[in-house]
Amino acid sequence: MKTKIATTVSILLLCTAIATAQQATPMHEGHRDHLDTNDNGSVNKAEYQAFMTDAFEKLDTNRDGSLRAADVGQLLTADQFAAMDRDGSGSVSRTEFMNQVMADFAKADSSGDGQLQ
Repeated sequence: MKTKIATTVSILLLCTAIATAQQATPMHEGHRDHLDTNDNGSVNKAEYQAFMTDAFEKLDTNRDGSLRAADVGQLLTADQFAAMDRDGSGSVSRTEFMNQVMADFAKADSSGDGQLQ
């Protein structure tokens, strides 16, 4: 039960983190605190990448190394999913996913200091 709750929380944070990065708005304090593993008050690129890598693993329930729309249907819009599916295969590979979320991080990092506040 605890694992299911932790997975649900992580996935909800994923959705919010992606949306936050895509909108380039400040990160909500509760989300920042969850991702800020070194407790310095901001989320650096490595922390964000580690969180997103873990989120991908949780979403990839059949462990085939890719996500399908059904895997993320409640978290991402069809447009967001299509934006990640760069090769148009109908699935999002780990590489496609990480490229997108890290591009979103860079976009949200308006100061260019490698930190999300």
